[in-house]
Parts: sequence; C-alpha cells; structure tokens
Amino acid sequence: MPDPILHGLLAMVQAAAPAPAPQTLQAQFDAANAAYVQKRCPDALKLYDALDRRTAGSKNAVFRGAIAVRRGICLVRTGEGPAGIASIRAGLPVLAANPQEFAPDLTNAHLAMGDAAFDAFDYDGAAAAYRDALAIARGTERVIPLLALARSHSFDHDGKALGYAEEARRLVMADTAIDKQTVAAVQTRYARVLFNEGRAADAYTVLKDSLRKQGGLDVRVNLSEIATRADLAQAALLNGDREKARTYLAYTGAGRMEKAPFAGAREMATTPCGGVAGIKPNDVAVIEFSLGDDGIVRNVAPIYTTGNRAAALAFARTVADWSWAPVDAVAIPAFWRQSARVELRCSNAAERPRPTAPLDEAVAAWLTSQGSPEPSWSELPSARALPQAQAARTATKPIDRLRANIWLLGSELVDDQDSRPIVAEALAQAQAMRAPLPVLARLQVHAARVEAKDYPGVLRSYRALLQRADIAADPLSAGTIRMILAGDVFVVKPAERSEMVDAVLASPLPDRHPLKVAALLTRADLSAQRGDVAAAQAAFTKTGLSSDQCALIAPMPAVQRAGWSSDSFPQEAQAMGFEGWAKVEYDIAADGHTMTPRTIAAYPPFVFGDAAQKIIGATRYRSSFRPESDTACTGNATRIVFNLPR
Repeated sequence: MPDPILHGLLAMVQAAAPAPAPQTLQAQFDAANAAYVQKRCPDALKLYDALDRRTAGSKNAVFRGAIAVRRGICLVRTGEGPAGIASIRAGLPVLAANPQEFAPDLTNAHLAMGDAAFDAFDYDGAAAAYRDALAIARGTERVIPLLALARSHSFDHDGKALGYAEEARRLVMADTAIDKQTVAAVQTRYARVLFNEGRAADAYTVLKDSLRKQGGLDVRVNLSEIATRADLAQAALLNGDREKARTYLAYTGAGRMEKAPFAGAREMATTPCGGVAGIKPNDVAVIEFSLGDDGIVRNVAPIYTTGNRAAALAFARTVADWSWAPVDAVAIPAFWRQSARVELRCSNAAERPRPTAPLDEAVAAWLTSQGSPEPSWSELPSARALPQAQAARTATKPIDRLRANIWLLGSELVDDQDSRPIVAEALAQAQAMRAPLPVLARLQVHAARVEAKDYPGVLRSYRALLQRADIAADPLSAGTIRMILAGDVFVVKPAERSEMVDAVLASPLPDRHPLKVAALLTRADLSAQRGDVAAAQAAFTKTGLSSDQCALIAPMPAVQRAGWSSDSFPQEAQAMGFEGWAKVEYDIAADGHTMTPRTIAAYPPFVFGDAAQKIIGATRYRSSFRPESDTACTGNATRIVFNLPR
C-alpha cells in the first residue's frame, strides 16, 4: 500500500482516538511500516499488534484491514503460516474492495498465502494463491508470482513450470533498468526448471551465463550467488562433468566451514521406498532447507528429483521432520544455515526393535491409564516438540509433568548432562505417585545411563539393578536389563551374555515375547560361534521366525573390523577442503560381510557417498546363525562423518 494512502487513513483514525497516547498512531505506524518494508517482521509484528489494540474500537475498517493483512504477511514470513493466513483473510476483503489503491498489499497477501501453503507441502493450494497474485501484478511485478508458480509446478512435467519460468525470464531480459544480479537470479530459477525437465545441457548454459552476470567465482557471496553455484554443480553433474561440479560446489561454501562442520541431525528419518509416491531405490533428490538456532528445519523445498511431484514431496517431508539439538545448530555459522542442501534416496529399512521397547510400552500404557494420554506435541518433529515438552514439566497435573520428563529422557536432543536433573525429578515424581515397578525400573535404566562417568560404569549400574530383589522379581524389568547386557559383544564377556540369555529364556514371559525371541536369536549366534550348529538350529526354530523375518528384527551384529583406512577420505574432497557426511544403508550377510551398500543421505550432495559406500563395503561384522539364508541383518544404516584435521 502506498504510504500517502496509509498516512491519510491514519489521520482519520487519529481524529477518532479518545485520548492522546505517549506515542502517536502516526509514529507507531511509521515504525511498523519501516520494519515491514525492511522485512524485520518480529519488530513489525509487535508494532502492528500494538496498533491493533489501540484501534480496536475504531470503525475505520480499511485501516484495520490493512494492518491485519500486513500483520498476516509478517506472520507467514516468521513461520506462523496458519495464523498468518487467518490474519490475511480477516483483512483481505476490505482491501480487495479497493484493488487500485491496495494492489501491492493484495499481491503480497496472495504471495504470502501461497508461501504458507507451499511450506505446508500443499502445492495445489500454493499455485492457486500465486495465480491470484499474478492476476493483480503488472509488468515486471509479475516476475515473483511467475517464479513462484514455476516452483510449485516444477515436478509436474506438464509444461506449466517451463511456461511460467520462460515468461519471467523474458520480462527481466526486456527491462534494461533491471540489474544483472536480478537477471541472474531469475535465470537460475528458470534453469532449475530446465534440468528437472531433462534439459540439463540447456540449464548448464543458462546457469553459466548467470554466473558471469554475478561476477564469476569468488569468495564473497550472497544467497542468490550460492543458489546459482549449487545449481551449476547439479547441472554439471547431470552433464557428466564431475570435476566442474565439485568446483562449483566448493564455491558455494558447502562443506567448507572454518568454525564448525554442518553436522547431521540427531534425529534423521529416511524416506521409505515404494509407498504412494512409488519411489524407486535409484531415485535421487536434492532438498534445500534452512536451520534455525532452535534446531528446527524450515523452508524445505525440493530442488531436483528424478521422480515426480509425489516423490519430491515425500523427500521434502522427510527433511522437514529432521531435528538438530539447539547446541549443535548454533555451532554452525548462521549464514550457511540459511540455505543448505542434502542428497537423498529412499530406504528399504524397517525400524529395528530396541530391548527397551516392551518396557517403554508398559510405561506409556500406565501413563495413559493414570489420565495422561499421549500429548499432541509428541507427534511433532523432536526439535518442535522439545520446547513444549520442557514447558509441560510445569503442567498442572503431576502425571503430565512425569510424562514430559520421560519424553525428555528418551529424546536424542537432550544430552546426558542435561538429563541428570530430569531423571532425578522423574524418579521422585514416580515414587510419590506409587508408580508400578516397570515405570521405576525404566527410570533407573535411564539413570544408569546418564549418571555413570563412563560406559563400564553404566554396565556396573545395570548389574547392580539386577541384584535388587524387586527388579529381579519382575520378568519384564529384569529381562530388559539382561538383554541390554547380552547385546554388548565388546565389554560383556560371552559367559555373562550366555547367563543373561538363559535367565530370560527361563523367565515366565510368554514364549513369543519380544525379549524371549531376542534371547533365542542371541542364543543361536552364541551356539554357532562355539561350533554347536545343532543347538543353534534348535534355538532358531523356537523363535518361529523365517530367515527373512529374522533378518528384519534380529539384533544387529557387532562390528569385527571397521572399513575405514587412511585412503578413505576422497582425495578430490580433501584437496578442495570439503567436510561432510553420508548415511549408507546396507545388508549384512550371515558370515559378516556387507552387501548392497547405498547412500541414502549425504551432505554436501554427491561428494562423500561413493567413499562412504566403500567404507561400508570393507567393514566386517561378527557372523550370525541363519539356517536358510545368507542375510543376517537387512536394512542397516550407518552415518559416516568426514572431517579434516584441525
């Protein structure tokens, strides 16, 4: 909205104000408007909220509508999409009645609603809002909605994305007043559509022209230049020019941070193969995102995929669920967190059960029975749930406070040092509520893990728990601790492992209880390692599992020999100063060899995947007993980190 119009509206509102205020409405508006224009939305929101309160009784609907729309746009820009859309819709009808006067606000409002829908992975809704913005815009004002529409249709392969991107490029090329940097940015978005349409050679040509307009390769960059170079790396790779691809990627700064590496997320789910999207193991995607100080992933968008829109969205949703610990996130320089890219492929892995799973289920059932159902925030990505769980520690109901503490103790985002006061508080709460033994035992297992000074101390604490009469008398609690000890093949000696397994098998747990099945599988492996194949076969038969089922749920074999060597770090990456990581999925043969390694996630894209696969290929595990199959364990995933000496 033009400032003179707003100033005139404010004059009318001021005339209706019942009493003078310490700061005039005019001054408040000027400050809010300046913050809005400069995209300092946190400041603008405070000022708009104050204006909204001061003018709550005003009958000037136009002024209040303008404030609601601008407030909503800022809410969307700060990640509050649903609240922003609600605010925009509250003010939009008033401004829409005066389309000539409020064209910029109307355009920005529709763009913001499109951005909110896009961030929620509603690409059809986003495209509809962007088309509304395009209908209002004139001349070069059409460029932004055109590029937004191209982005929404990039993976539909129906020609729409290309048409929108071509028009945007024509508009900026025809206007001599537009600077080279802007033209380059528009061309980069156009080229992105080209390589997703299979026209990698054309995209490469356009992107090299964009790079020239931006001044070529240098070490001083902005986000627009980083996008061009990253897309150039993608186009070079698609054209088979791997050397150039690495060069362009090096000049994005990805993997070349002096202060800290871009560490992987602590919770990093993978996209399953198949499903509704029909993703194939060979499909690949590059996903871009930003990472906040709070460890929350935002602004997730697919850049490239060999699949369709459904595949692109599936990969993007996966990244949106990743979570960093805040302490890890803030260690990464803020500039590089604004626009990071990862390479992804789908996963065939199934979630492998943990020894504590049955005990965790018993704890969850008791919490629910006591009037504390699973909270809605527990379904969020952990980084988003973390502050809500921390706030729930002061909930009104004691049982809800205990549930919050138990969630925090199970979170990968909470370090052991921070867990110590939490576990002490949770134990006191559970004891005050006279919680059943499985709840107390689970908390004691947490305490053993976080309070010990070293790993041998953890094991000593586990053994001490088994000496307690109350825990020894509870098959579920004792069986859980015994199978944790039996799963350690490095520190716990075979004789003790065998003793733990025998105790679980002799317990009154049901024959097909998960702990007993795990114990039988461990017994089969122990017997086979002693050369007693008949005993191994007998133990395996009692599990009732086929070899394929066993390979999915059996405990993962222990590493016998790591595959890393002095030559494992790729020479090209080392020469260019790259650091990064790759997550590799693979199967383990019964004899301990690894099979079918595939990179399913990597940062930076296409740098460390091959090297990580070679490391996994050279890794050897302890042998496992499998009577009918060569596969001991399927769908394993290991993240390998590549750091340069410091």
